[in-house]
Amino acid sequence: MTDSPFAEWCWNLPVSVVIRGASWPFPALEILHIVGLILVFGTVLIVDLRLLGVLLRREPASQISADLMRWAWPGFTVQLVTGPLLFVANSRKLYDSPFFRAKIVLLVVAIAFHFIIVRRVSASIDAGVARWAGGVSLVLWAAVILSGVSIELF
Repeated sequence: MTDSPFAEWCWNLPVSVVIRGASWPFPALEILHIVGLILVFGTVLIVDLRLLGVLLRREPASQISADLMRWAWPGFTVQLVTGPLLFVANSRKLYDSPFFRAKIVLLVVAIAFHFIIVRRVSASIDAGVARWAGGVSLVLWAAVILSGVSIELF
């Protein structure tokens, strides 16, 4: 429980009350959130494994990245809609959670790293830099997922 005015305001929003008020909205949002995560992480995983030289070695990483973005964008969109709704419905618990805060920080870093570094490196021919970027990206996204799961466990 928190004493944050912001968390209380979120908790009392009409949409928050509706999400908590019936048996199906919260689980439905969680399922959609996970589907969005699968789309995002699945595409990132393939690109990162290509950068690491594990998958699709004959295909240019830049082409793989460009092709997979059509799957990633819907995933990002679903995440951007469901994430805040899940937060407001559970703001009292999440606001003070160190795992939630870590997830948000790691998520921002992972997204920035992907769009600033990975996209540029995927067009590069320097295999060492590509492997480094793919490895760092995988670690960041895994940390996002682990911190998200840890919210429910602790």
